[in-house]
Amino acid sequence: MANLTHPKITGILLAAGLSTRMGRPKQLLPFATSTIIETVIDNIVSSNFDDVRVVLGHCSQDIENLIEYFGVQTVFNPGYRDGMLSSAKVGIKSVCLTNTLTHSSEQANDANKDAFSLMLVDQPFITTELINLTIEGYRESNKGITIPSYNFQRGHPVIFNNKYAKEILTLDDDSGGIRSLYKTYSDDINYVNVETDYILKDIDFPDDYTKALKECENRNR
Repeated sequence: MANLTHPKITGILLAAGLSTRMGRPKQLLPFATSTIIETVIDNIVSSNFDDVRVVLGHCSQDIENLIEYFGVQTVFNPGYRDGMLSSAKVGIKSVCLTNTLTHSSEQANDANKDAFSLMLVDQPFITTELINLTIEGYRESNKGITIPSYNFQRGHPVIFNNKYAKEILTLDDDSGGIRSLYKTYSDDINYVNVETDYILKDIDFPDDYTKALKECENRNR
């Protein structure tokens, strides 16, 4: 993780879900030389994020024990059964409250571009390099939202200026979720074009997992 005197960007990994479609906790599934969540966290902590938070819920103790050696801060979402939006809110609250308390008045101008990035635990193919491209795109842009794009398709990670935190925290299940901001604030989005569909790939179903294992094996040959 970076430790520089620039506006702070915190990576928030959403890892609290029930994995209903997978039928077992996908966070803990073997992947590469470890597990899915370890692979994802390794990519995140090796990136230029200034801080990392991991939002936990289902099987939280098992997962926390597994990832303890990374030294990242974990946040528990007691409402994890309510879905991903609830986990995003818990993560954002933890970040924005901390930033509000730690920034002095002298740092206020530098904090204007402080931001958070939402990442999903089932995307182990999003490499450190892809994360850094998105971070660089945010820091070089005057826009409040930065999204990586492949063939005109939006992917992850998405970076939001902290000014969007309050609005996200007011979203409900009928709002269309965080994606609703993309339409409302389309003029404030910076797209970073990448040359791989890894930013789009996630693992929801057993077939997805089987394909991901094969792709990982082929990639590492």
